[in-house]
Amino acid sequence: MVKDYKLLKFKKPYYYFGNELNSVHKSSASIKVALVYPDVYEVGMSSLGFKILYHLGNEIEDIQVERAFAPLNDLEKYLRENNVPLFSLESRTPLNQFDFVAFSCQTALDYTNILNILDLANIPIYASERSKPIVFLGGTSAYNPEPLSKFVDFFVLGEGESLFIDILNLAKTIKNKDEFLRVVSKLKGVYVPKFFEFEKQGNFYVEKNGKVVFKDAIKDFEHSYFPIKPIVPFGKVIMNKAYVEIFRGCTRGCRFCEAGVVYRPVRERSISRIEHDAIEVLKNTGYEEITFLSLSTSDYSNMDELISLMKKLTEEFHVSISLPSLRIDKFTSDLGKVILEQRVHSLTFAIEAASDRLRNVINKTISKDEILKVVETAVSLGFHTLKFYYIIGLPTETMDDVKEIVTLTKEMLKVGNKNKTFKKPFEIHLSINPFMPQPHTPFQWAAFDSFDSLNEKREFLLKELNLRNVKVDISNFKMSALEVALDRGDRQVGDVIEQAFRLGAKMDAWSEYFNFNIWKEAFSKVGVDETLYLLAFPLDAKLPWDHISTGVSKLFLKREFNKALGGLITEDCRSGNCVGCGINIPLFCEILEKKS
Repeated sequence: MVKDYKLLKFKKPYYYFGNELNSVHKSSASIKVALVYPDVYEVGMSSLGFKILYHLGNEIEDIQVERAFAPLNDLEKYLRENNVPLFSLESRTPLNQFDFVAFSCQTALDYTNILNILDLANIPIYASERSKPIVFLGGTSAYNPEPLSKFVDFFVLGEGESLFIDILNLAKTIKNKDEFLRVVSKLKGVYVPKFFEFEKQGNFYVEKNGKVVFKDAIKDFEHSYFPIKPIVPFGKVIMNKAYVEIFRGCTRGCRFCEAGVVYRPVRERSISRIEHDAIEVLKNTGYEEITFLSLSTSDYSNMDELISLMKKLTEEFHVSISLPSLRIDKFTSDLGKVILEQRVHSLTFAIEAASDRLRNVINKTISKDEILKVVETAVSLGFHTLKFYYIIGLPTETMDDVKEIVTLTKEMLKVGNKNKTFKKPFEIHLSINPFMPQPHTPFQWAAFDSFDSLNEKREFLLKELNLRNVKVDISNFKMSALEVALDRGDRQVGDVIEQAFRLGAKMDAWSEYFNFNIWKEAFSKVGVDETLYLLAFPLDAKLPWDHISTGVSKLFLKREFNKALGGLITEDCRSGNCVGCGINIPLFCEILEKKS
């Protein structure tokens, strides 16, 4: 066991101390679970899903859940040189002494971290070579499990609040791994790779017998579990504030967005439940800021009452309120005034495409006039910095669409400087990212743009947007390409991940660690062409993730893809008619009936 005083010599020792306010310590339990986030503490402790599972698991009788994270280089070096296995925070127990190691993974760029963590804990990386601990994985990365299928015993698809309880209760009665996997595979939302057969069709390995695993989803979201006494980290983390989840899911239908598919249907919590959770979290943590979480907070169906609650919390608890995601077509003066009361003078909007034509392609149903009107309203209220997210390399994009980013930015500057009500210069910040085709979306068949094309667009934008009071940030195209290749990978990509890990790849989501040459070498050594996963896929092809169902039908996704090519939009079913996506959950139908 590594003592506290020894941890003090490492960078950011609070990453490993444990014992934070509201952390849970159990002296004994029949089942011990190591809940692992495959990135550093400051990232993992910002994850709401991770905190939900930690506190939920510890409320189950005879279950002990402890946390672990990817260590920084200095601690990893110490562990390896001294043959000390990676340990949990709560009891400093080596991970190889737990019954289960459960990973919560949200990005494919953490895949080598998963192997590194297993290796650091002296746990065999291959599922076939382990009897204990049993390793499972949940999170958005589970929606294409095949690249990790030889390393992970089973995957949890969907929302874990109820399924996590079922899995752990099952573990109390079944101790044999093979028997446990056989029984747990019968639960909705559980995928056990060893029980599926694959064959090569064309370029990819795909499931051969037509078996399908459906995701699990919480139906009664109003009464579902939420941790009102969350852990308060000792030091800085990315989301260093209290947060409350107000609704889950999205029906906007942006065709590039995986979250909008996998988190369907939309389920809201009532204002009374939101108020209760917010007050309890603030009382139990002492945070001075709280945020309301969802995929699009301004889409909450009763924004007037939510705005009133924001004002009440500000007045009674003297806290500030932040909203992480705003729809530009749902921005109002009342909402802007509430945000300004928090002494926040910047706003962020995701408009993704600058031309009306391309926004129709991606089903982002806002017009140029609406965008400029919001800019005018925002600056007249007192906002002096506006940030916009764009995507380049989208299907059907031309250089004319890219040029529209420049044209629209200049028009925004003109509007902002004309209507500003403050002395500070009006600024526009642009975050520009390449289109990344994702599984389970209408654009899952589309290609990742070539490096030559992306670099041409990048150089053009940097040159033309070299304007006063405009800041431009463009992400790493190679990092995005790798993430796409892993996201759309099949079982043979698992060999590439292992090879990259053995060549030294880890922390690939961090620019200071990312090394594209390692991955190029790994693909080459294994004999897999990485470009296969970046090209367009035929619409009639069987895909490596077709045996995993989000509840949204492949037929609907194909229909949306073809509508995109024709520049046709699809209405949001919360405000219009059912679009036939196939989710078909009774609660969802009830929501639609109430809206209509």
